[in-house]
Amino acid sequence: MATILLVEDDIALRKQIRFSLEDNFSVLEAETQKEAVDLLKNNSVDIIILDLGLPPNEDTPEEGLQILEYALKRYNCKMIILTGQRTEGIALEAIKSGAFDYLLKPASMDKILQSVERAHLFKETEDELVKMGVRKISLDFEMGKGLQTWRDEADKNIILRVLKDTDFNVSQSAKLLGVKRESLYYFLKKFGLKRDHED
Repeated sequence: MATILLVEDDIALRKQIRFSLEDNFSVLEAETQKEAVDLLKNNSVDIIILDLGLPPNEDTPEEGLQILEYALKRYNCKMIILTGQRTEGIALEAIKSGAFDYLLKPASMDKILQSVERAHLFKETEDELVKMGVRKISLDFEMGKGLQTWRDEADKNIILRVLKDTDFNVSQSAKLLGVKRESLYYFLKKFGLKRDHED
C-alpha cells in the first residue's frame, strides 16, 4: 500500500482528507515543518500533500516551500501542493521546484482525490521503469548560458540521482553509471558533492 504524508495545520481539513484516503493508502500526518521532516526521515513516502502556510509562519509560504525543497532533493516522491497562498509567484516556484500538482483551497475532495490518483499512477509507473533500468532526470535550463553549463548541470543531476538511489555508495554508483570509481570521484569533487549533501 502506498504511503501519503499529509502536511496540513488545519486539523479539520486534515482529518477530512485522511478519512477520504485511508481506505486505499497509508496516511501519515504532520502540521509543522519539523514533524514533516521527521516523518520523511523515518518512513518511505510515495506522495506528499503539502499546505504551504504552516506554523509558525502560516501567512507566508516559506515553511511549506522549505519542505518541498527538502523532500524533492532527497526522496523519490510526488508532491501535491494544497494551499490558500494565492499568488502566481508561489505557484511558479512550487512547479519549478518539482511539484507534481498545485491545488488552491478550497479544493473539492474530488479534485484532491483525482490529483492523488494521478500522482500515484505516475509514481508506480516511474518505479516500474526504474526496475527496468530507466531513470527519469528533470533539468531546468536558463537559456543563454552555453552548452557546457547545460552539460555540467545534466551530469550533476544524473550523478546525484544515482547516488541517492544507492544511498551514496560510490562503487555501486560508478558501476551503474558505467564509469571508473576514479572518474566518479573527479565529478564528486568538481560539483562539490559529498554524503552530507543529502542530509
